[in-house]
Amino acid sequence: ATVLLTDLATLVENAIDSNLLQNEGIATDSDDYDTNNNNPPPSWLESSSKCRRIGKGWAATTPLDWTCPIDEQLTKEQSESIDLVIASDVVFLVSMLTSLLDTVESIFKSSSHNNPSFILSFQRRDAKDGEESSSFTTVNRIISSVKKRGWTIDCLAWRPVTVRKEECNGDVKEEQSEVFVFDINPCWVA
Repeated sequence: ATVLLTDLATLVENAIDSNLLQNEGIATDSDDYDTNNNNPPPSWLESSSKCRRIGKGWAATTPLDWTCPIDEQLTKEQSESIDLVIASDVVFLVSMLTSLLDTVESIFKSSSHNNPSFILSFQRRDAKDGEESSSFTTVNRIISSVKKRGWTIDCLAWRPVTVRKEECNGDVKEEQSEVFVFDINPCWVA
């Protein structure tokens, strides 16, 4: 696989880059692992100075701020090469949802020839306020925001989870929640 990992600049510099470096060169169990580097990274990924060999594939990092246009953050070749966006637990606050979907829409448009998909994992945090939560994104808010853009959304998985939270006094409290995995796709033809 060829992967471009993104987050805000602070997190890329202080977390993701070091994680990528720690995993650089990790071989797979397969006998056909290319130690001679005969399988170079694609040019759109190679342009990143932080491109690393991971197993049989390649990974690189770059900062991506959802509140800024992607054409100011990604090269044209990078944005046109994306065929899958995966985001995990990134829109728990209401204020994040529109920015994320605007960014994904820009990626959908710039790489429409790849027929891109968006996989979104989401943990429900609105249990106390329900669908009326003004702080936390709700499942219905995600679904309606996606459908307003004319995209499709399918729930690939759902499961209840127990979340352990440590209180200020050190006590640990368990709360019930739900995790969803959605497959989101644009409905236009390139």
